[in-house]
Amino acid sequence: MTVDDSETLIYEKAFAAIKSAANVGAAIAALRDCYEEVAHVTYHHAQTIARGTAVDAPFVRTTYPDGWVARYLLKGYVTIDPIVREGLLRQLPFSWTEVDVGPECFELFSDFQTSGLSPNGYSIPVIDKVSRRALVSFNAHPHVTDWEGYLQRHQQDWAELAHTLHRKAVVELYGDKDPFPQISPRELETLYWISQGKESKDIAIILAISEHTVRTYMRSVRFKLDCANLSQAVAKAMALRLIRG
Repeated sequence: MTVDDSETLIYEKAFAAIKSAANVGAAIAALRDCYEEVAHVTYHHAQTIARGTAVDAPFVRTTYPDGWVARYLLKGYVTIDPIVREGLLRQLPFSWTEVDVGPECFELFSDFQTSGLSPNGYSIPVIDKVSRRALVSFNAHPHVTDWEGYLQRHQQDWAELAHTLHRKAVVELYGDKDPFPQISPRELETLYWISQGKESKDIAIILAISEHTVRTYMRSVRFKLDCANLSQAVAKAMALRLIRG
């Protein structure tokens, strides 16, 4: 069996483990166990929905020891963690060594390593079709001597597995009634320009489409957001963070 064949089998095993897991917590544990050089996996959903309104209530599942998680929260590291900060801003995956660490984070990283955890890691931002953001992070075993080489061999598979994990999280959070409607990019563009006070004829010029098509987008996006008028649709889209004012 070649190295490529072996890595394909690992990927397929990890994919099946995520799909069959009872929940996201079980899925990240199963994903971690498929990769011998990975010590921990964390899934961080940037926002959840409560009573139909977007709130800053992150959904986080991790395989880190309970003792470290408790210390992380007790010390308030969540407010300064540069990996989470960068991960929820960036578009592309990144190694932790790429992140600039300010003096305010020295205690965090020192504490992290003192707790027996490796400073080597890799994080994958996930942005789905309705602009929800999540972050999947892999933390290396402390004994790993060639993390970069291991990363090179698996990073493409990990990117796909991160999206599979995110889809599982969406189902766990929202069930079959996902509060985010499937709105097309053109519909979102139309709604954005409406939020900026533009009329249909102006939007038609901006988007280089007919005014009739703009009006069609206006009707469809209002319907998908279940709103009586466009003002309500704009307000709801902003609350769901589908557009920004």
